[in-house]
Amino acid sequence: MFLKLITALVLASTPAQAAQPSDLPGVGTLVDEHVTSVMAEEKIPGVTVTVVADGREVVDKGYGWADVERRLPVDPERTRFLIGSETKLFTAQAALQLVGEGRLDLDADVNTYLTTFKIRDTYPGRPVTLRHLLTHTAGFDEDHVLGSGSDVRPLGEGLAATQPARLRPPGTGVSYNNYGVALAGYLVETVSGMPFEKYVEQHVFAPLGMKDSVIACGGLGDTRAYLTDGSTTTADCADFAASGAGPASTASDMAAYMRAQLELDPRLGTGVAAEMQRQQYTEDPRLPGMGFMWEESPYKGHRVLFKAGDMPGMHTYMLLLPEQGIGIHVMSNGDGTGGHGLDGFELAHKIIDRYLPDARPPSVKALPGASAEQYEGWYQSSRTSHGSLLKVQALTDSPIHVTATADGGILTTGVKRGQRHWIQFQPGVFQEEGGWDRIAFPEPGQLAISRSSVVFDRIGPLDHPSLHLALLALALPTSLAALLGFPVAAAVRAARRRSSPPSAGSPAGSRLPRLLAWFAGAVVVVFTVGFGSLLADQSRALPLVLEGAPMLIALLVLASLTVPLAAALLACTAMAWWKRWWRTPGRIAYTLVALGVTAFAVVAVTYNLVGPSFT
Repeated sequence: MFLKLITALVLASTPAQAAQPSDLPGVGTLVDEHVTSVMAEEKIPGVTVTVVADGREVVDKGYGWADVERRLPVDPERTRFLIGSETKLFTAQAALQLVGEGRLDLDADVNTYLTTFKIRDTYPGRPVTLRHLLTHTAGFDEDHVLGSGSDVRPLGEGLAATQPARLRPPGTGVSYNNYGVALAGYLVETVSGMPFEKYVEQHVFAPLGMKDSVIACGGLGDTRAYLTDGSTTTADCADFAASGAGPASTASDMAAYMRAQLELDPRLGTGVAAEMQRQQYTEDPRLPGMGFMWEESPYKGHRVLFKAGDMPGMHTYMLLLPEQGIGIHVMSNGDGTGGHGLDGFELAHKIIDRYLPDARPPSVKALPGASAEQYEGWYQSSRTSHGSLLKVQALTDSPIHVTATADGGILTTGVKRGQRHWIQFQPGVFQEEGGWDRIAFPEPGQLAISRSSVVFDRIGPLDHPSLHLALLALALPTSLAALLGFPVAAAVRAARRRSSPPSAGSPAGSRLPRLLAWFAGAVVVVFTVGFGSLLADQSRALPLVLEGAPMLIALLVLASLTVPLAAALLACTAMAWWKRWWRTPGRIAYTLVALGVTAFAVVAVTYNLVGPSFT
């Protein structure tokens, strides 16, 4: 099953022993205690958990409510949940079935199969292939999709209309990407001659008896999706069902799928499960990598494959331990206070800690005479969007910071928990001191870490979010001062005019610039309050993006206004100093407002909050 798999990828010196169902006594109690505790603490309405071992379900339970208001309990056999990106497994399976039939080629240019549109030839001689699409290495920019269940476009039409830029040559770095997987789904549709949804229903669901699973929009049924604040959302569908926007399933159906994967069931397609689970790409052979849509996430020496799905108000996790024949699946119909539902990794790690042999991290020795100064700097996720408003997420995602140590190792912040020390045991490859995780620098300016479906690219000081936050720190107080201060100053001036003629320092022609500054300040403040409230609850922001909500578009129009307003204010500032409008303190105040609005406009342009990028 694991031919050509490089044994070091699990980061363990001794392989773990296989576990049998008899080795899982009391697993139901463990699951009950964990789930009920987390649901109460994080206020998650409903959860299902399925644990499969040696071909049978040892846990298959529903907890809480599918619909809180109607008091409909969660039923693992009947309650549907949106499965989000777990759908990508079905897309990979469908594509590999057609590869097995000789109708698709993993290494052919995808344009060979496309007729209504073509992928742009950004890197001549380096075409995008199906292999790239199924390992997140096609190099597409991260972009958003707009739409709702009522206006979802056909798959090919949506792909043609929203093709993102290619940011890196294919096969040179992993970067989780929805567009690429949707394109793989469209290849299935094009070659098979049937809609993607129909193909999956007939060739993925039907052979396994997954009768309660649906790909098409609107199949959620009675289950409600609950956001962090307890409200519900209807944002259950968008373009690109092949990437996970819309499909729904039950715990029992997904248990059947886990069993088929663990057993390498030929009903998935001849050799398909083994190919999906085999490592197909890694940034470095000493690190975990990607299968075909499965992501490797080793834990304490055990090879773990996972796929997670996130939709507004719904979250799923599927984790397999292929060598032990164990599968764990978790679904939640609420964001909870943590924003991600019940964390499947946390539950899986508890089960592994309880029932599988414990192992020590592999011992490594520091490379004599090594230096790590060339790796110092700030590194940002390759999934950071370049061309869409999703780039704004980078403002709240701190880059990884790397500093060299005297012993040739490195210290990092931003790699999960706090500051961590890493030992360089081979050139450019580091292992956490006393831990299992590894870091590598496969290319100059590129960082790869264990358990990640992205790489991290080094950024310069002008690209660091802290600089942009500093610009906002200048913009917001000055804009608020303009919004509140100019009306007060105008009232004072009006009172003075009633008792004395206007001063020579306040010509009539200077009134319009003041009004312009007040309006610009109002625009910045209103946008900041509105957009900040969205970012404060990202579970609510995602539905607005998916639906292209009028509120979001209105806020982005305001952001776009700051560019011409900033230009006008800078011109007025120059005129104020040249013609000596107002007294010196007034000119200084006006200059600060102009600089603040300009700083805001720079940030808005940098994060694609202006112009056609959001339309």
